[in-house]
Amino acid sequence: MAVLQTIRDSVNTLRRSVEYASVLANQESLKEAVPYSTMADDQTIRTKDGMFLTVIKINGFCHQTADQGQIDQMAAIRNTLLKALNDSRFAVYSHIIRRRIEPHSGGTISQGFAQILEERYMASLRDKRMYVNDLYLTVIRRKFQGKVGVASSLFERLSGGGRASQAADRQACEELRRRVANIVKALAPYGADVLKCVLRDGTVYSETLEFLAQLLNGAKPVPMVLPRMPLDTALSSRRVSFGQRAFEIRGAVAADTRYGAVLSIREYPNYTTAGFLDGLLKVPGEFIVSQSFSIMDRTPALEEIGRVGRLIEKSDDRGTTVEDAIRFARDEISSQRSVLGEHHMTVTPLADTVKEMEACVEGVVQEIQRTGMIVVREDFNLQPAFWSQLPCNFRDIARRAMISSTNFCHMASFHNFASGRASGNHWGPAVTLLQSTSLTPYYFNFHRDKVGSFTINGMTGSGKTALMSFLIAQSLRIRPTPKCAFFDKDQGAEIFIRALGGRYEVLSPGVPSGFNPLQLAGTADDVSFLRNLLRFCVRPRGRATDLTAEQDRIIDDAVEQIFRVPLEERRFEEVRHLLRGGERASEDDLASRFEIWCTERGWLFNNPKDHWSDANGIIGFDMTKVLDDPDIRTAALGYIFHRIEGMLDGDPMMLFIDEGWKLLNDDKFSGFVNDKLKTIRKLNGIVGIGTQSARDFAKARDAHTILEQTPTNIFFPDLKADEESYLEFFRLSREEFRWIRETPKENRQFLIKHGLDSVVATLDLSSMPDMIKVLSGDINTVDECTDLRARLGDAPEAWLPEFCGWSGSTFGRPA
Repeated sequence: MAVLQTIRDSVNTLRRSVEYASVLANQESLKEAVPYSTMADDQTIRTKDGMFLTVIKINGFCHQTADQGQIDQMAAIRNTLLKALNDSRFAVYSHIIRRRIEPHSGGTISQGFAQILEERYMASLRDKRMYVNDLYLTVIRRKFQGKVGVASSLFERLSGGGRASQAADRQACEELRRRVANIVKALAPYGADVLKCVLRDGTVYSETLEFLAQLLNGAKPVPMVLPRMPLDTALSSRRVSFGQRAFEIRGAVAADTRYGAVLSIREYPNYTTAGFLDGLLKVPGEFIVSQSFSIMDRTPALEEIGRVGRLIEKSDDRGTTVEDAIRFARDEISSQRSVLGEHHMTVTPLADTVKEMEACVEGVVQEIQRTGMIVVREDFNLQPAFWSQLPCNFRDIARRAMISSTNFCHMASFHNFASGRASGNHWGPAVTLLQSTSLTPYYFNFHRDKVGSFTINGMTGSGKTALMSFLIAQSLRIRPTPKCAFFDKDQGAEIFIRALGGRYEVLSPGVPSGFNPLQLAGTADDVSFLRNLLRFCVRPRGRATDLTAEQDRIIDDAVEQIFRVPLEERRFEEVRHLLRGGERASEDDLASRFEIWCTERGWLFNNPKDHWSDANGIIGFDMTKVLDDPDIRTAALGYIFHRIEGMLDGDPMMLFIDEGWKLLNDDKFSGFVNDKLKTIRKLNGIVGIGTQSARDFAKARDAHTILEQTPTNIFFPDLKADEESYLEFFRLSREEFRWIRETPKENRQFLIKHGLDSVVATLDLSSMPDMIKVLSGDINTVDECTDLRARLGDAPEAWLPEFCGWSGSTFGRPA
């Protein structure tokens, strides 16, 4: 037995030795495959064979709703940049790293219903797949290629060897830095930044190495401290095992293991267009798209075109589109409209399981085949195809083709989807996280710079009210917690306002409103407001004349006296007595004109107690039933606006107006909104206005003020959209207008225009009918809520569970 145990131990030791040797061999092959040597400076890497590279991170151009003319123009600009590189000393790599992310939102929401909504909503996003597209452009400076390169190397050796080589390296680095600076400047509309060394928590990290590590790590982000060891050693931290048609990247723990395959282009299409490969940006999976373009010197390029042309003349392709393409390429190069270069492209689908990886392969293949390309899955060439993803690994490129810089710019479009900003906004964290139609995240914010006012356009049933309510609930993560005043129509937001613990007033003729402006505190602003309110109530009817100077004095005296009366005794009836004692009685004296505000219209202000309460910070008003009475509407708005002015104390404040088209044409309301749109940002406030159609804004009295002061505009689909309102007033692109008019409203999608961002997002709450029931009410749900509150009490925790059908200990939260 002892002998057998000794044999087993020896075998196990031998097996471990073989496995360890295999790991060491793998690490050695990794080091050999990684071409990088040292950092030449904080943004430049030197390769083992003397090339230099710098990486540019690009946010991308929001192409989804851009007009084709603009897309073509942007492609032409990129082509000009490539032409400026000019010779074979330069090459570029383009990368798209599409990776899955775990959705997260910043800040904390503590209010009951809003907290439940946040938990349910974020859980629903986590159940879905969400991705980001990271775009990179690597610029490479190397020695001349071909015959020119041989002559250049010979001249360098004859000119002094080592010292000449060092001088040439310094010159190459300086030139690369200049060229990169020019490229970054030209790509400013895309959002371009050079990757470099950065200081984080007292430690120096290399953003460039972090990008390269992602290529070797299956798209997973890896923090890379600036190493002291050679770069090939620092980057070779994972084991890559290659099979016949797939590979495995093994990490320190099983959860870090990734599987992938490599797809290459076997045949190219007859032509390309700008945004040629944009469909890949929507594939539901993780992958890396790598493209290289090695610029050829003009003379060798023309010689190669001539050689191919002569072969075609002797072949069956003579007189076909192939010959036309060669003729066109010769003309492009001769006229310097393009430069020629060697191109290669691979797509590397990645996943945590083989099954998911194969599904991603299928999705990528289908998308590439739609372009007319013929794609092949690498087997014998799998290993070199994988290494060819690394910039400067030209020796590992197995499948390459000559294309023009125009073709390359069509294929490497640097198009992307807007992502917004997750933190560091005017109010701190993003208001909410939305999912775009490309499965990418969009961090929504009200503010662009310091201006946060916005508009929402949506037909009845589009989801406009639900979105407005949702944004209010999500904004409660801001600190200090924002206050909110909501002008509602048809009580659509009543249930939501009450669910937040806010106060909601329905202004209905004959029903006491609970307003009594005479019971204000009596500040200078209160006195001024009350004087103006009384002047409005007793203004002459049917005549162009204003109040007389004597009548103005009587009103001023009445206001002064009313504030001497104990607060609980201040009634509009008391004002009538004060007015009557100030002038001779007649059918048209001030007291007679004021009579109606104590009787027929007494329900509005002639109340024993002022029940205004904004202690919770959230208050809503429904003015649907008084919109057609201009006197009541203007007087009520005057009081409400004065109260809202008192809420503007420098803490975040939101003024939301749903179905605001009729209110926008009221003198009082229009004047207030016009003023607040211009000044509310100084008091840390925003205004959000919703209407059924962009036409309502375009025809509003202060249309241009609204447009100038609302940098964020949200549009739901509108089958009746007109060009004048959308194209001329809101200045949308033709593609944006087409989307608005052709997209079914049932899709629950909407277009967000936020500065340069243009993104189609969705708010999918279909799995949460109880939440929708609260966010947007109708006559039936409002009646149900009213009955429950009458029976159970006004506190949300009393009536909300039964209203939403919640049961058990979860209280509406995800189980």
